[in-house]
Amino acid sequence: MIKLEQMGSFFKIIAKSKNSNARVGRIKTSHGIVETPCFIPDATYGAVKHLSSKDLKEIGLQMILGNIYHLGIRPGTKIIKKLGGLHWFMNWNEPILTDSGGFQAFSLAHKSKMGKIEKDGIKFKDHLSGSEHFLTPEKSVQMQLDVNADILMVLDYPVEPEASASVNRYSVSLTNQWAKQSFDYFSHFAKASRDKLLMAIIQGAGDKEMRKKSFDGLEKINQFAGYGFGGVVSGANNDEVLKYTASLIPDDRIHYVMGGATPKQVVKLVKMGWDLFDCVLPTRNARHGLAYTFAKKNKFSFTEVRIWQEKYKLDKNPIEKDCDCFACESFSRAYIRHLLKVREPLGQRLMTIHNLRFYVRLMQLIRKGIKDKDF
Repeated sequence: MIKLEQMGSFFKIIAKSKNSNARVGRIKTSHGIVETPCFIPDATYGAVKHLSSKDLKEIGLQMILGNIYHLGIRPGTKIIKKLGGLHWFMNWNEPILTDSGGFQAFSLAHKSKMGKIEKDGIKFKDHLSGSEHFLTPEKSVQMQLDVNADILMVLDYPVEPEASASVNRYSVSLTNQWAKQSFDYFSHFAKASRDKLLMAIIQGAGDKEMRKKSFDGLEKINQFAGYGFGGVVSGANNDEVLKYTASLIPDDRIHYVMGGATPKQVVKLVKMGWDLFDCVLPTRNARHGLAYTFAKKNKFSFTEVRIWQEKYKLDKNPIEKDCDCFACESFSRAYIRHLLKVREPLGQRLMTIHNLRFYVRLMQLIRKGIKDKDF
């Protein structure tokens, strides 16, 4: 059985804030060091839409997220394994975190009525061909090992914040059961899982008591490398639940919020003690003409520039004057607006470069602020 101490010093706290639970840390992986707090973009099919791995490196991204559900369907994780793993496949030699595929399978089973949650896993029909699949905890881990991910997530059963008490209890019970199966399978393949980190997911919807029950059960299984916040991030009382859940996780473990990370949310979540964030918002909003910029009044306030608007038709300024990204150093708002209006893919590419560089700069500012006692 793989114990935490056998993995070496995989996570170290470098600095802590005196005014909040914010902290700066370093995650050690076989493909390099990740400084936290860190934002991770979604590379759904082994690519961040419109960008190459060279673009990602120039933007300054430290880690990306591979979507095991989508990669498992196309081209298939066995094919990626035969080709040398996801790092080789997409020419990205930095760390990769993979999700379990559970959220997509769950969504198909519940929202699209194309599957069913069962005791042993999730039965679903894929959204492309309609072919049937059965995703088990063991299969999810195997698929993530196939692509040679650095950080793997266990299969979980997410529910909405307002889920009934009975559904919530079943979600926690099943998630913890699957985490045990995932850990046992991960431990069995000691050679394949060497130098990799396995993270569990805390469920419990909007109920603090169930969140604690979930965490306590997971800790009894093993000291996982870290924990993700399972379920929907946004909600009426979720700030309180997010803060409470972060407080449950030991300091020497990675704290990961899965999805839902606007710039304002990132700052708030960092103050609660969360370390990792992934979200499609910066790239999706970029493709729809929304750019994030820093407001002038202080470095942790933000504005949104909607390039589609008529007022930018003759604007010779870059998206953001102080931004050092390729889009801002090379083109005007007027030009990028024109590209978007005529549906030229270059416009979406430039907007994506800017938004991801904005997030990288935001994380750099946050880390510096915590170190300098100025966050």
